[in-house]
Amino acid sequence: MNEIPTFKFALREDLKDEKRFLPTRGEPLASGWDVSAAPENKQDIIILPGQYFAIPLGFRSFCPPGWYYQLHPRSSSFIKKHMHNLIGIIDETWEGDTLFAGQYITNNSHELTIKFGEKIGQIIPVKRQDIMIETISNEDYNDLCTKRNSVRKSGGFGSTS
Repeated sequence: MNEIPTFKFALREDLKDEKRFLPTRGEPLASGWDVSAAPENKQDIIILPGQYFAIPLGFRSFCPPGWYYQLHPRSSSFIKKHMHNLIGIIDETWEGDTLFAGQYITNNSHELTIKFGEKIGQIIPVKRQDIMIETISNEDYNDLCTKRNSVRKSGGFGSTS
């Protein structure tokens, strides 16, 4: 049986007694661990339409060897708040503060308010994988594609339906 990896989180000094800023699962079978907005001034964050943002999460993390985590939006961050977020890749060698980054894209002119402590993202642990890299000619590539006989061919995005 695989051993469960231990990810270690150091809360920012002003949050060290506020365990609610550690990643938590919303339910026992959830794939992600929720993370919350933790601006240093503990005030609400106001984001204007079209504005880019980088919201502090109040922790630094230490990933175990061979592991990293991905920082994803919660579905409610996109659906209810119109936050378009980058998928963060937090490598095991990253030592800095963790930020939730993206852009507020909406069809209205309303500003978005993110409350201090509001859950806005989730982390998903991932075992790092190695791959082999091999250089081949374009002719060999075309032969491999012909042998695979994919339905998609070179149709591009959205070409399977």
